[in-house]
Amino acid sequence: MEQSDRIWKDEARCGADEGRGAEEGLEAAIQRALEACPAVDVSESFAARVRASLPARTRPCRRRSRGQMAGILSAAVLVMAMCWLAQRAQPSFANLAFDLELAMMAELSGVAAWLGMRHSGR
Repeated sequence: MEQSDRIWKDEARCGADEGRGAEEGLEAAIQRALEACPAVDVSESFAARVRASLPARTRPCRRRSRGQMAGILSAAVLVMAMCWLAQRAQPSFANLAFDLELAMMAELSGVAAWLGMRHSGR
């Protein structure tokens, strides 16, 4: 409340000063009001109540195992190989590139299923 009273007094003083102009005085008062930092006072009881109302912390994320990292790497390699073979594959079981595409698709779905499972007990 004190700051707003000071701003209005500054505006009135600046408006009375004909040499500077009312508009410049208003701009200066607004600039001072924007630059002023308000004082924030938070009681400790409020902080304790907020902390008590928060849900319990979950355990932090664990690092991926070497098996999971190998699965992610193999999935990336399978996707790149499938993109490379897609240019040569024609939908016929006599075409080796098409057969390899089907085998890689089955492998990729298996890796994705394995990576998507929750590993309990660890």
